[in-house]
Amino acid sequence: MNNCFEDICGCGCRNEIVQFQHIMTSETNFNLSNDRLFHSNIGWFSDKNITVGNHFLRNWKISDFGIYFLWHKDSYCSIHDLFHMKFVYVGKGYIKNRIIDHFKKKTSRKRCLVYFTYLPLPNRKAKYIEQLILDVFDLPNNSS
Repeated sequence: MNNCFEDICGCGCRNEIVQFQHIMTSETNFNLSNDRLFHSNIGWFSDKNITVGNHFLRNWKISDFGIYFLWHKDSYCSIHDLFHMKFVYVGKGYIKNRIIDHFKKKTSRKRCLVYFTYLPLPNRKAKYIEQLILDVFDLPNNSS
């Protein structure tokens, strides 16, 4: 399958996705597809200079523990009518609290919006997936 974004970002991320899925499938029986893992429960927060106490995240009904991902919207693909999203961070914990912490720290630098996806998972599964992602992907915003 042709990756329409290679000419735009040159990331070769498709190779990392395939490698990640291969390793996870061979080492676990989690029965998680990449689509379910990376595209579940999509949300966003603004990185504009507003009072942190007024952010809308407190209204989100997220009380789960699990894994979450932060994304930046990148170039638009007119062929697939989709935006290319850059994967910038993976974390685990109580999802809502962790995303609010990212909001407070304004992790997006030059961007105005940070998108997130998350999947509720037990601690051991979330810990395994987080570490495997850090092993396979180059995520400069992760300091671990």
